[in-house]
Amino acid sequence: MKKVESMTMQIMNTNFYIEVPSTSYNWKKQVSKWLHYVAKEWSRFIPNNELDQINQLPIGKTLTINSSLYDCLKMANDYYKQTDGLFSPYLKKQIEHHGYDKPFPFYINDKQKDEQNVELKQNVKNPLCFLANHQIYKTSDQPIDLGGFAKGYAAETVKQWLQSRGFRYGIVDGGGDMAIWSDGEKEWTIGIADPYDQEDIGRIKIQNGAIATSNSVYRSWRYHHEVKHHILNGQTGEVAASPIIQATVVTDRLYQAEVATKLSFLMPENQLQEWLDKRKWRVVRFLVYQDHKTKWIKTGGDHHA
Repeated sequence: MKKVESMTMQIMNTNFYIEVPSTSYNWKKQVSKWLHYVAKEWSRFIPNNELDQINQLPIGKTLTINSSLYDCLKMANDYYKQTDGLFSPYLKKQIEHHGYDKPFPFYINDKQKDEQNVELKQNVKNPLCFLANHQIYKTSDQPIDLGGFAKGYAAETVKQWLQSRGFRYGIVDGGGDMAIWSDGEKEWTIGIADPYDQEDIGRIKIQNGAIATSNSVYRSWRYHHEVKHHILNGQTGEVAASPIIQATVVTDRLYQAEVATKLSFLMPENQLQEWLDKRKWRVVRFLVYQDHKTKWIKTGGDHHA
């Protein structure tokens, strides 16, 4: 049995688990430093951090930001444009309007919280312009909430950094969203939990790639006598209405999987299939519907599922 070493962190409101082959190299300190940085500086809940500086930036002004945040935000903005705004990192006002204004889980007393009058629709094609030397230029007041995309980017960055240090295989698991790699020596079997009782309802065998799961059951709440959840339609700012209650996506990069899980709730199945085919993404989707039926859908390449 080959020796492995692991690290567990409770951060970003998530339990992170990282496992690699045993080594004398002190990788844990660097990984911990990176995850703490993302948790502190990219959260919409922490005032005066790097993300808040962007959100407070006046329209028509430029700001030089951290290169990693620039890269993550530009990538999220690219998907915003590619989906005509369906997937959006510019939904801070909207998600707070629906009552999600503190870290989950939380309790809302309908009688004590007033609903703010917010324009939910986004009518600006380019809320931010990305300039040279990690500068951004603000064109409109559409505050940023990177949400799960930031977590996926952070985990994928850890994976790529560990690979570059010569680790032959490993897993970076952020609360069930995973970035995985192997030189062929190791294969993981990952269970997919039922959205209601946590029993496994599917399994995925994987050596290289990423897995993300999103559902509208766990991260949900009642607000003004309505059931809300965290998946919003970026075009309307409203809570996504879908026959799907859970989507698990397997693909090459975790930030891609984060986008595809959201789009599973926001695009009709055929339209999403065309969108994925156009980008030549290798994707497996496992969908759970309101009537508890399940469905596997594969797009391109070879997969084990």
